Amino acid sequence: MTPLRDTGPRLPVEKKIIAELQTTISSLKEESSRQQLAAERRLQDVIQKFEDEKKQLIRDNDRAIKALQDELESRSNQVRSAEKKLQYKELESQEQITYIRQEYETKFKGLMPASLRQELEDTISSLKSQVNFLQKRASILQEELTACQGRR
Repeated sequence: MTPLRDTGPRLPVEKKIIAELQTTISSLKEESSRQQLAAERRLQDVIQKFEDEKKQLIRDNDRAIKALQDELESRSNQVRSAEKKLQYKELESQEQITYIRQEYETKFKGLMPASLRQELEDTISSLKSQVNFLQKRASILQEELTACQGRR
């Protein structure tokens, strides 16, 4: 047979413990909820901070790209200017060579020995080839620049 339990005096103690435990559970649930809300706020703050930093980095990157593009454009303008100066100098040099050649041919045609005349003509021919080479080189450089600008 099973003994009978005496639950009389314990019942109010158990109800009290259950009530205290329920109060504790309720309190812990509220505390957990507050902590979760605080953690979510901190997470949102961190997310916002990273988004702000990301936007700042994008702005900084855009400014750096713009500065590089401006510098590239400036350098391209300098290259074009240098090429124009080179072409002008080449033309000027060619004109000077032609003028000097004509001047010396006129002055010394009959006065100089044939060997000296031949040497001068050889020098003039050499200078002409150098000028032609420089013109071809300038043309190639111009084509390369045009190709580079076309790729942009």
